[in-house]
Parts: sequence; structure tokens; C-alpha cells
Amino acid sequence: MQTATTYGSDQTISQVFTDASLGARPASVEAGTVLYEPHDAAENVHFIHRGQVRLYQVGPDGSQRLVEILGAEEWFGIAALAKAGQYGVRAVVVTNSVITEVNSAKLMDSLTHRPQHLVELTQQLASKVQAAHDDAACLIFEDCNERLIKTLIRFSDSAAATRQEDGVVLRITHNQLAQAVGVARETVSLALTQLRHQNVLRTGRNQLFFSPEVLRKFVNRNANGNGQTNGNGAEHRETQVA
Repeated sequence: MQTATTYGSDQTISQVFTDASLGARPASVEAGTVLYEPHDAAENVHFIHRGQVRLYQVGPDGSQRLVEILGAEEWFGIAALAKAGQYGVRAVVVTNSVITEVNSAKLMDSLTHRPQHLVELTQQLASKVQAAHDDAACLIFEDCNERLIKTLIRFSDSAAATRQEDGVVLRITHNQLAQAVGVARETVSLALTQLRHQNVLRTGRNQLFFSPEVLRKFVNRNANGNGQTNGNGAEHRETQVA
């Protein structure tokens, strides 16, 4: 990691991550860099000033599940704050980025003297916990198509998406989507083809074009019984998708 120009605003928690007294030094990190592996000791919290980082859960067989796509003004390293011992996820830098690494113990000590930033961090942690609960519920109660659409909507606000006048362009592969949804790549490819035939999205090479609002209306319409999705139970719905 090479030292880079300092970024940050006094109005947000980014001020903490640019505090030299904590040993915080924004550094340039090249695309493709693995910041840490699941078994690495969880000691530091990272803050993204510029660029994109993706977090993956890794299975015993080496398979991956895409958990989060993070961009500028976002941080990661919950395991370090929780004193979990190990990170539990793989953190991969996707584009050339500027990232700060701060020791979690020093960060928490600093936050005790910055109540406004402590409140902000607590709110962000609560949002991450809520998102994790919602994600777990989706795996149990929703079919593949529902999970796929909600994943697309969630990623439309991520660093992997670019806003356009009529929606967003999401830069992601079918395999990465499958990792996020928790199904085989072939299943995701089939589901995307069905959505394309229903004119709710367009596909390109490692890109998807869609309107998040159109997808929200589509999934709500199906949930109300006007589409292919029904409410006869998760096991039955999974059979339908297969």
C-alpha cells in the first residue's frame, strides 16, 4: 500500500479515519489486492475514500458468496469491532482505491471522545445488522427470482452501479450474482433471461441495465399474486424455479 492524498469530511465519520493520531494513513491500493482472508486475525477496520471493495464468505470447498459491494465513504471490518478473532470474510479490492486502515482498539477509544461519530457508527452498525437479518429471511422465505430482484435493487445503490437517466448500469457477472443470491450460475442466467423477456431489465457483457423502481413494482405485483411468484411456501417456490 502506498501513501496517498488525504480525503474526508469533518461532517462524517471519515474524520476519524483521517486522524493521524490513530496511525490512520490513506493509502493507494491496486485492483485485485486481497486485503485479508477469512482466517486472518481481525484487528483493523478499513475505510474507503475512493474505489470499490467486495466482501466474500468462503466455503470449506473454496466456493464464495458475495456479501457486500462497498464504495467511497463506507467502512468494513465488523469482526474487528466485535473482537471475533478472525475476519470470517475475504476482502478484495475491485478497482484502484484509496483506503485507510485503523486499529479497532484505537478507533473505539477515539470514538469515546467523539459522541457524534459514535452515534453515527452505531446507526451504521444497526443498519448492517438489519440487512443481515433481512438477507437471512430471504434465503428461507423467498424463491430465487425474488432474491435475485432484491439483490439487484440492493446493488443498485452500491459502488458497482452507475446512475443513468432511465435507471442504473450494474457492473457484475452472472457468477457474482449467483454468489450473492446463493444459487448456481445457470439458475441466475435463466432467471435473468426470463426477466429480460418480461422487459424489466436489459443485459450486456458483465453489465445489467434496469430501473430499481420498475423492479420494485414487478416484485410487489408478483407477491400480490399477479405474477409468477406465489405464497405457497419457500420449499414449493424453490421447486418452481428449478
